[in-house]
Amino acid sequence: MKVLSLILIATITIANPVYAANQTREQKLGKLLFQDINLSFNRNQSCMSCHALDSIDVPVAQHHTDDDSSVTMALKPITPGFVDAANVLDGTSVSNGSLVRKFGSLNAPSVGYAAFSPVFFRDSEEELFFGGQFWNGRAADLVEQAKAPLLNPVEMAMPNEWSVIERLKENRKYRKLFKQRYNIDLAGLNEDSPGVANAYQAMAEAIAAFERSREFNRFDSKFDFEAAGITSYNDSEQRGADLFDGRALCGLCHTTEGIEGDGTPALLTDFSYDNLGVPANPQIPGNPDADPGLRANPNLEAARGEPSPLSETEGRQKVMSLRNIALTAPYMHNGVFKTLEEVVHFYNTRDVLDRCIDPADATHPGFGVTCWPEGEFHATRNITELGNLGLSPEDEADIVAYLKTFTDNYPRWGNSSGLRDRNVSKKAKSPFADFPVPVHSIGNQAPSRLGQ
Repeated sequence: MKVLSLILIATITIANPVYAANQTREQKLGKLLFQDINLSFNRNQSCMSCHALDSIDVPVAQHHTDDDSSVTMALKPITPGFVDAANVLDGTSVSNGSLVRKFGSLNAPSVGYAAFSPVFFRDSEEELFFGGQFWNGRAADLVEQAKAPLLNPVEMAMPNEWSVIERLKENRKYRKLFKQRYNIDLAGLNEDSPGVANAYQAMAEAIAAFERSREFNRFDSKFDFEAAGITSYNDSEQRGADLFDGRALCGLCHTTEGIEGDGTPALLTDFSYDNLGVPANPQIPGNPDADPGLRANPNLEAARGEPSPLSETEGRQKVMSLRNIALTAPYMHNGVFKTLEEVVHFYNTRDVLDRCIDPADATHPGFGVTCWPEGEFHATRNITELGNLGLSPEDEADIVAYLKTFTDNYPRWGNSSGLRDRNVSKKAKSPFADFPVPVHSIGNQAPSRLGQ
């Protein structure tokens, strides 16, 4: 294929003065909304609760010593991963909702670089679906995505759009900014006002504008500086890079080619959909049914022009960008894998190890060591690009080392905790600092536009 308590996390505000200074008025409004716990039913949950803006201490780089040994270090501060900090720190797989004992059933994906996802479409030549937002692509763009969590009964749990507008009306700054930016008089709205839908749309547009800011789209990882010819990988990272685009087949979907060719950054995804044969995660509260992925997208027939067979949709989840992947544990749509090492080993050995039995799930003591459970949608899994890659343990380790170069803020973490890059100073700008972030999304573009 080309294809920590909840309250503490919800109320932390970490501002990056460089990026904040460059944000538009709409983006600054969007940041306020993104962080506002009052927009949830119990005033305890915000967008930031599941997509943290603060940095988390995570081991990212290996310092190679003179005797050729290495020490993995936690580098601080690194950069946000834009996922649920509680899941990263505690190893949990899904996020708390605003209501007590309400949980989502999917692992909150990073919203970093989500602005580059095209509007959902199907490429008839590739016979593949691309783009959209959420794991199944059901939201066309960032604006549509921003509307959904507030009204989701297991997320922010607001009963309707008017209830959200009522919360906005409480805030004097919102009343002022909505009037200035959108000419919307929040104070004059009531439940029956036709302007309620307009105000809700404006709120979503502001959040989407913030997610299009450089705060989410930095392009300053070691991967970027190496791609620009400014620095180079260490031996392990280089072997991993060669494997990634070679025998490991990772680059088929997580493309390392520039968005618009040489001299432009890569997104490390083609925004397609795939069923990897991921096992169920019995640790999700409530033990929900396996998520059907793309099959549940209500826009399939409109994009295709006719109904789609299960073989092309069932169990397929969106191929997310690998940018900042070292900071976004746990992994996969259901959070079943806790480490990058486990993910790479699964790709390599899914069809090599025995099937887990008694219990036939991720609680088996041999999980990932002597056995793998059968995947959630076994019959429609990808059997051509993973499962028996023939990689050695050293190969797997090198791929993980390469994955860690996708971590943003390399000028900082590449020059701290005993690391030093003479080619990239702590104050170095992204080599792609001037590359434009889409106004809404990159639109209904062919995969070649995405670095294919």
